[in-house]
Amino acid sequence: MLNWITVNSQLTIAAHILAVLAHHKDDGAITSKVLAEGFGTNPVVIRRVLSQLKKAGLVEGRPGAGGGSILSKSPEKITLRDAHDAISSEAGTVLVRHRGKCDDGVEIGPAIADYLNELSQDAEQVMLKSLEAVNISELTLEIGRRVKPKT
Repeated sequence: MLNWITVNSQLTIAAHILAVLAHHKDDGAITSKVLAEGFGTNPVVIRRVLSQLKKAGLVEGRPGAGGGSILSKSPEKITLRDAHDAISSEAGTVLVRHRGKCDDGVEIGPAIADYLNELSQDAEQVMLKSLEAVNISELTLEIGRRVKPKT
């Protein structure tokens, strides 16, 4: 039986959270309920990712009335790689990687798995480098360029 590791979808949620917090940085703290409504998910999902972002020092919570989350650093100092590293359950694992046994009667199975794992590692390094090149400020600027005004 094959066992695969796949791209972590929480990176998308983490990027969404960081972009919204950066966009509203002058408006005060944003609640997990507001973040969840904007992303179309349950606040529990948002709180789980927020917890990881807090542990990584990217966001902080504000308790009480008017409470919620804010960025703990300027958006220029947070990259998408930082977000990836904060939510990554296996450091550096981004893409599919074979983890099963490939020797059940197919002599080329282990060589296939090794080669595909090498390709995955190469692709992963390219992806991580790309994530490192984009900070949250740049992300929000690009999002702003793509938002169509309401008519």
